[in-house]
Amino acid sequence: MELTIKKNNFDTDLELEQLVALQNEVYKERGKTFKKESFRHWYVENPCGRAISFNAFDGDKMVAHYVCIAKQMLIDGRVANGILSMATVTHPDYRGRGLFKTLAKMTYDCARDNGYEFVIGVANANSFPGFMKYFPFQFVGQLDFKVGYGNHIKTNNNKLYSGYWTDETIKWRCRKTYKQSSDTIIGGHGRYSRTLVGCFDEQMISKANLPKAGVSIKPSLYIGLGGTPKGVFMDMPKFIERSPFNLIFMDLTNGKLPKMTKDNVLFQLFDFDVA
Repeated sequence: MELTIKKNNFDTDLELEQLVALQNEVYKERGKTFKKESFRHWYVENPCGRAISFNAFDGDKMVAHYVCIAKQMLIDGRVANGILSMATVTHPDYRGRGLFKTLAKMTYDCARDNGYEFVIGVANANSFPGFMKYFPFQFVGQLDFKVGYGNHIKTNNNKLYSGYWTDETIKWRCRKTYKQSSDTIIGGHGRYSRTLVGCFDEQMISKANLPKAGVSIKPSLYIGLGGTPKGVFMDMPKFIERSPFNLIFMDLTNGKLPKMTKDNVLFQLFDFDVA
C-alpha cells in the first residue's frame, strides 16, 4: 500500500493517540512510554505558536513523524520567529524509504511560507548526517558539556543570538519539576545528578513560582554555549560514552540573517531540551 503524507495539528485525541502508538512502538526496547498530554503541551499549548508536523501513514497507522516547535530568538536585538527541530521518528519496518527527507522538507517549506525565519536544532550522532546531507544546515559547533559542583550559570547577554523568553513562555516551559536558585533554573537529570538549565532575570523566574533549590551533594551538569557554570566544573570526560550535542542552524530568509557562530550565540539547555 502506498503511504500517505499528512500535516497534523494534533488538536484531536485521535491524532495524539496515533503519535503515542508510534512512539511507544519505536522506543519499547528502551522501556520508554509516552502520553498524549505531554505531546499536547509541546505541540499545541506553546505560547509561541503551534508545532509544524508532517507525518507518513500506512492506512490509519502513523509510521513516520517529524515535528518542529515554534521558537523565538533575539537576533541582533530584535525578536525573530523560528522553529526548533524537536523529533524525528520512523517505525523500523518503514525505514530506508527517505521519509525523513520528505517530511523535513515539507516542514521547512511550510515554516518558510508562514514567515518563520530560521530552523535551529541539536542533532545527535545518528541524526546529524541526514540533516547535513539533505538540507543547507550550518554546523555551528558542539555544545559544551561540563560536570561539577555549583548552582549558577554566568552568561553573556550581549550575544548576537540568544533565546527569547517571556514570563508566559518560562511558565509554560517549566511545567515539569524545576527549581530556582536565584537567577538559575535547576532541573532534575537522574538519581545521581541534576542540570543547570538556564540563567535568566531572577524576578522573571520568580513569576513561575518554582520551589527554591536547596543545597545538594549531587553533581551538576551544564550543557550549552555562551554560558559558564559557576563553581568547580570540568569538561565531561571523553571516556564516558555519550552522543555529541551538535548545534545546527538554517536560515530561511535567503541570507538575510547574520551568520551564527559558537562565539556569538547564547544557547542554553532551556532552549532545546524537553526532558
